[in-house]
Amino acid sequence: MAAIITAIGDVFTAAVGWVGTVSTTITAQPLLLMFTVIPLVGLGVGLFRRLLNVN
Repeated sequence: MAAIITAIGDVFTAAVGWVGTVSTTITAQPLLLMFTVIPLVGLGVGLFRRLLNVN
């Protein structure tokens, strides 16, 4: 059981490292930043609009 928990922790640590690498790359390149932020803003607007239209 301890080995499974250790393996899950190792995977989580690696995933956090990958997210850090990707976010550093995206923020270093303005074009990548633009193509990442615009869909996220659209997603936020769409979710907010759906929340307002709930009966």
